[in-house]
Amino acid sequence: MPQSSKSRPTADRSQRSTRRPQRRVPASGMDSPADPLGAAVRLLSETAHDLKSPLAGIAATMEVIRDGSLGDVTPSQAEFLQAAMTQCEYIDSLIGELSRAERLRSGTPRVRRVATKRTAIRDAVDLSTRSLLSNKQIDLHWDGAEPNSIDTLVDSTILSRLLTNLIINAERASKSGSPILIRVEDDLNRGVAVWSVIDRGRGISPQRLQQLSGTQRIASDLGGEGLGLLISRQMASLHYSTLTLRSRLGSGTDAVFETPLATPAGIATTFARFRAERRGTRSRPQTIQQWKSDESKAFERELRGGNRVRIESMANASSWHEIQLQSDDIRPVRADRLALGRVTADVECTMEMADRFDETLQYNLSPFELAYRTSRRNWVCALDADHHSMPTRMQQIEMISRRVTPAMQLQWSEPSIVPVQERSLQCLLIDAMTTRSLAEAAGTIPDVDSVRLGTPEISFSPVASARLDEELRRMSERMKSQSDRLRSQSAALRPRV
Repeated sequence: MPQSSKSRPTADRSQRSTRRPQRRVPASGMDSPADPLGAAVRLLSETAHDLKSPLAGIAATMEVIRDGSLGDVTPSQAEFLQAAMTQCEYIDSLIGELSRAERLRSGTPRVRRVATKRTAIRDAVDLSTRSLLSNKQIDLHWDGAEPNSIDTLVDSTILSRLLTNLIINAERASKSGSPILIRVEDDLNRGVAVWSVIDRGRGISPQRLQQLSGTQRIASDLGGEGLGLLISRQMASLHYSTLTLRSRLGSGTDAVFETPLATPAGIATTFARFRAERRGTRSRPQTIQQWKSDESKAFERELRGGNRVRIESMANASSWHEIQLQSDDIRPVRADRLALGRVTADVECTMEMADRFDETLQYNLSPFELAYRTSRRNWVCALDADHHSMPTRMQQIEMISRRVTPAMQLQWSEPSIVPVQERSLQCLLIDAMTTRSLAEAAGTIPDVDSVRLGTPEISFSPVASARLDEELRRMSERMKSQSDRLRSQSAALRPRV
């Protein structure tokens, strides 16, 4: 069928993007016969690449027909063609997820975690699921994604895709008109935002949950639910979390995962806990367990048309069952230690260069590494290395930096090799992040952007100086009165001779 010139660039770009990268040989031998999950993912990933070109051609052809280049099209026909093109886009996104699953399996996930507003995630998910849910008149409700909520450290694209996958699973299990709730709750003690996708569909039987808890089952059943869970649990792992499924037949399913709060304490606590859980040998998938609670939780949200939509979570909780899906496809190179240090860009580095380096650095970290940007040109890094491998890891990062920012020079602090113990690692990370950030904010570490070229220098302000002097006098008097009080109390406690 002939194609118009309008559609050809789209097809050409798709065809150019299907060039296969050179295949890496996994260091851990994951393509061995003993790893059917890895072999299945690799096979599906390679097959998916071959589908991109014909899929792009089909979408381009439908676009030509829909635009009327080959003749008049009725509104009904245009609507069906648009729906088919939407499905092509969805299949293309699945192909991208398979490629991401292969990168996750090989330890090169390409993730950039940044502080993100929850409203941005909500808007992206609403847009990607609106047409899917409208077919069954299913409303998607949100609880805890307000504009004033604490930012969370996520890769927004991956998190949006994870929520979309879980919503698709919920939609398949739900009846027409049954609402779906996405709830986000902050756990400040653990430093995380807890995300839950709650449906009131048919639920999952304990036997099926038991099957889904094993990687062997997912490897042999990669279609539909198995493929979605495989990709979803890997996406959750990229945010230092497991994926938990809680379900009961006839009552629905809750899919739960966590993301770090975008604060130094939240990031350090979450990463330290995740890294400590991956210490040592590969853990086995957790078996099914009965979820018990003395209190059932009820959540009410969204007033529509005078009727309050009610979605209950974990009603009659003692009869619900739970499994945790943990991505164990790869392991850290150094199981019981990591290298903690700082990297600083030179003062000649522009903001554009620093942002480009930050993106490149994040994309080239393994799932067991962390880079926290404390200021414009400074990063605290926790790398999967020890005394022997740290110089090589630093050279790798510098080589990557020179490719994207040739003019930028990096300076490394002396790295500390620390044991992977949750509490001690958490304290070390918090200290490194906050100390560096406070020092830079206080000006003890110079930053050439504090006074930009072409702007007036910071001048003396008599008003600010007077206020500062007054505050110092007030604090001095307060400390003097407290010292006198302590002195008198101490004298009263002395024994009389």
